[in-house]
Amino acid sequence: MNIILDSISGTVSERSLNCLAYYGRLVHFGNASGEIGNFQTKDLHASCRSILSFSFGTTRKKRPELLQETANEVFRYLRDGRLQIKATKSFPLQNAGKAHEWVESRKSTGKVILTVQSSS
Repeated sequence: MNIILDSISGTVSERSLNCLAYYGRLVHFGNASGEIGNFQTKDLHASCRSILSFSFGTTRKKRPELLQETANEVFRYLRDGRLQIKATKSFPLQNAGKAHEWVESRKSTGKVILTVQSSS
């Protein structure tokens, strides 16, 4: 694999290195497992592989202009139909509690949408 996107972390990140090609890049952007991963820098150096990390929270605080630019692009892609969001379920806003239960049950495989009625 030339690139691996990892939102799990921990042992999953460690094992991902075994799948990563020479000159490959592991992009770490989450910690769903709650575990801490450990890497041997010599393994990275010897194979010219690299690890890159990204945090929305840090970017929002330190470089918010980057997120604004990205948001503008995403909305343009949505308008143009070049990007489609997979939604597995929609709930009216007044059923937000049920939406949370659905997500927490791990039944969702895509986005869960809360819909708002227009006040016209």
